[in-house]
Amino acid sequence: MKRNLVLVALFFASAANSFSQSVVETAKKERARQQAVNSKVVVTSNTRTANSIESGSTANASAKASAASTQTKPAEKPAGIVDKNGHDEKFWRAAFQKARDDAQRTAARVELLDLKIKQLNTQLLQDSTIYNRENVIGAELTTAQKDLEQARKEADLAKKKISDLEDELRRAGGPAGWAR
Repeated sequence: MKRNLVLVALFFASAANSFSQSVVETAKKERARQQAVNSKVVVTSNTRTANSIESGSTANASAKASAASTQTKPAEKPAGIVDKNGHDEKFWRAAFQKARDDAQRTAARVELLDLKIKQLNTQLLQDSTIYNRENVIGAELTTAQKDLEQARKEADLAKKKISDLEDELRRAGGPAGWAR
């Protein structure tokens, strides 16, 4: 019985080892393929690549000169898109990021206070070393519950702020992608 178990374990170990090597080889091949696909650079509008223009024996000198001048010119930035209020993408992304950070912070505070209340409830039920535990722990529990209620209101306001920003962006005529 033990011998069969050892043989089965040995079989699975060798199979796992050979599989992991093939995955690594496959990943290397895929990475090399992607680099080969992404290495082509389109230089002119007739979709010739920079490599084919330079290596082609039939290409004339003017094509080579125009390709070289195109490669050396820095890419000009297109004019920035703005909404009806004059705000650009950077403004909206910063506003949404701040709103999301606030929502995340308030959600974490709600979760923390909820855990504190659970801990205090457990302590109230289990701690028998305190003579008057209802008055001692009960006061802390009441305070924590009030804080939790306030934190939940703040979390709701933070979520509402995000939806208000989305509405404001939509009314301002900005692309929806700026909210991401």
